[in-house]
Amino acid sequence: MKAKTGNWVFCPRPITSLLTLLFFILFVSLGFWQIDRAEQKRSQHSFFEKRQIKEAVNLDHDTIKTVGIVDLVWRKVNATGNFLEQHQILLDNQVHAGQAGYYVYTPFRLEDSEDIILVNRGWVSTNNDRNLSPRLIMTKGMISINGVIKEEPRTGLLLTKEHVEKLSETITRVQRLTIAEVSDITRIKLLPFIMRLSPESKHGYTKKRQPHNSGEDVHMGY
Repeated sequence: MKAKTGNWVFCPRPITSLLTLLFFILFVSLGFWQIDRAEQKRSQHSFFEKRQIKEAVNLDHDTIKTVGIVDLVWRKVNATGNFLEQHQILLDNQVHAGQAGYYVYTPFRLEDSEDIILVNRGWVSTNNDRNLSPRLIMTKGMISINGVIKEEPRTGLLLTKEHVEKLSETITRVQRLTIAEVSDITRIKLLPFIMRLSPESKHGYTKKRQPHNSGEDVHMGY
C-alpha cells in the first residue's frame, strides 16, 4: 500500500502493518478486560454492602450449621467464648503509619461448642526489634466479641524460605497465613473462615481499616 503526500511516499512494510494490527487487537482486548474487571468489582462491592446492612447474627454452632459458611461471609456477627491465648499467630510484614508490624490472630472457642474460629485482632508494632515478641493482650474466661466474617486472608509476603518462626512458647510468626497452616501449627481444627474484630473492641489492637469501595474506577480509568 502506497500513499503519496506532496513529495513524500508512504509505503509501510507488511511486517509493520501486521504489528500495528496486532497491537490494535491487543489494546482492544485489554480494554474489554478492564471493563469486565470493573464489573466484577462493582458486583463484589454490591454484595459487600448488602451483607453489611443486615442485622448482626449470633455466631454459634447452630448458626454455622443452618446459615452456612458462604452466607456468613461479610456478615456482622456477635460471639461469646474464650480466646486460646496460648496460640498467638503474628502475620509479618504489615505496615501502619509508616511502621513495621504484625496482624495478630488468635483462635477463639465458641461457648458450649467445639467450634473454634481464627480472629484477626488488629495490628501491633515490631518496636524496631524483630527478635523480641510484642506485648500482647491476655484475656481470661468467657467474653463477648463482635466483628465481621471474612474469607481466608490474602495478605502476607513470603520473603524467606523459613516462613514459620517460633518466637516463644505461645507466639509464632508467619510470613503468610492460611487456615490450614495455622491448624497445623496449633494442632487445632479451625472453622474455614476468619473473624475480623470490631475496631471498638477492647480485646484487640490497632485497627488499620481501609474504606471499602468497589475499586472499579481504577479499571475504568484505563
